[in-house]
Amino acid sequence: MSGLWLPLAATAPAAALTWFCCVRPMARNRACHAGPGPGLQSELRAAREELHRLRHETTPPTDPTSRPENLDR
Repeated sequence: MSGLWLPLAATAPAAALTWFCCVRPMARNRACHAGPGPGLQSELRAAREELHRLRHETTPPTDPTSRPENLDR
């Protein structure tokens, strides 16, 4: 039983410190880091639009034999 006191004594302050420094600020919408800026949002929007355009612009070949060969050597 005496071998459990040290791990429990170390775990309790670590859990309290994690709650106080990490979990509590995030629960109140006060994260330690800043959110993505408007520049990043516009870049993400442009990338999503380009991906959407590329996916709908290309069509896969209908005949599987018309694809180039893959030679695994």
